Amino acid sequence: MRFCFTALCLLLLVSCKKESFVNIQNAGTVSNAVTAITTTEATYWDSVFTRYGNGWTGGDGAISYKLPDGRIMWLWGDSFLDTVYQDRHRPVVGFIHNQVTTMDINGGNFTTYYGGTKNNPLPYFQASGSDFYWPCFAFMNNNNTGVYVFLDRVEAFGTGAFDFKVIGVDVAVLNYPSLSIQKIVPFTRDTTVNWGGDAFEGSDGYVYLYGAESTKYNKYVHVARTSKSNPLNVTYWNGSTWTTNADSSVRVLSGISEGFSFFQYQGKQYLLSQENLLGPNIYIWNAASPVGPFTKKRLIYTTPQKVGNFKVWTYNAKAHLEFTVNNQLLVGYCSNSQTSNGLYKDADTYRPYFVWASNWQ
Repeated sequence: MRFCFTALCLLLLVSCKKESFVNIQNAGTVSNAVTAITTTEATYWDSVFTRYGNGWTGGDGAISYKLPDGRIMWLWGDSFLDTVYQDRHRPVVGFIHNQVTTMDINGGNFTTYYGGTKNNPLPYFQASGSDFYWPCFAFMNNNNTGVYVFLDRVEAFGTGAFDFKVIGVDVAVLNYPSLSIQKIVPFTRDTTVNWGGDAFEGSDGYVYLYGAESTKYNKYVHVARTSKSNPLNVTYWNGSTWTTNADSSVRVLSGISEGFSFFQYQGKQYLLSQENLLGPNIYIWNAASPVGPFTKKRLIYTTPQKVGNFKVWTYNAKAHLEFTVNNQLLVGYCSNSQTSNGLYKDADTYRPYFVWASNWQ
């Protein structure tokens, strides 16, 4: 069943970019010259996403974004809209390729956005033909009237578990505050750099867009930027300046995953990522600027590789800055059963998990 393997396939099937680059920051060794980071399970947030019905009940992606009215919007890729029974098994129904949920800052008022009906659900973001979308990240325009959601566009070419490929990125423009879809427009058909890594809204009026380039053995960060007043007028970092030539985009960091987080906290900037190709380790770097250099790589957490009786993949670690309390950073990651049997026998194999990180700065 294709959705059981979407994370792995996305990582494996992205094309390779030219080997030339400027001032790349290597993944490096983990620093021992800083206070050890400690983590504890964020049991409350784990419980918020232990759902039984009335909307979203499981999925991956788990990308959060705080809206101006205080709601937290979550973007989901392959996910379920079904009933989960008390023993945590689920029926073979209700699967769709994407959903959106909103909640208040404490996890209440959980609302699910999707297409179709509850008995015949459809993705919230619908692509043409047989293509489908996986949401990547979101940001607001400068007057807070629209939410821009970047979407991986995925093409299916068969019925097997690996019979698809990411063919580019489109952008959905949502009306605010209703979150209804105004339009979906193409962004890029570049299959070398997947521009669905993350977005960072800088204080300089720019939104910095982060992409991931995949090679056989590594993944590399690329950076573009766009003005909040004209969100799709994009320039690319070529190692020394910003240019409209996408092909001149350079690698600025290696050893990252397909999806990651760039963020600012107390005046300092950071990048957080799981190691590439489904590795269990989550790392954090200091960033001197939105384009680096990136230093002081350190280990945040090593994810479990089993949920209940089932082996899982873990991936797409993200920092959820909206929920940071007393300098404790909320870090989430996705879990996905390695078998379809596990997916349906135990709904907890396919949902996000969270930890609180201390001494991470």
